[in-house]
Amino acid sequence: MGAQGAYDRIEADMRAIWGDMALAMLRKRLRDVRADRSTLTEDDLVKVVELLRARTLPSVIGEDGAEVKARQYLAWIADGS
Repeated sequence: MGAQGAYDRIEADMRAIWGDMALAMLRKRLRDVRADRSTLTEDDLVKVVELLRARTLPSVIGEDGAEVKARQYLAWIADGS
């Protein structure tokens, strides 16, 4: 499944919490790392998650929540799911 599978899983998790706003959050971070969803690598996705942890999620779910979510997403990337 690789990076694409992990991205899909992260997107689904974020959509369950923030609805369609999640798509905008993810698109913004993909642009920030100059990545394209169709050619996404694990390294790109890790960079996206790090930006989510540092810039996006704290304002929405606080520092602790952002850390928990980022760890969860990074585990999914490492698992290739």
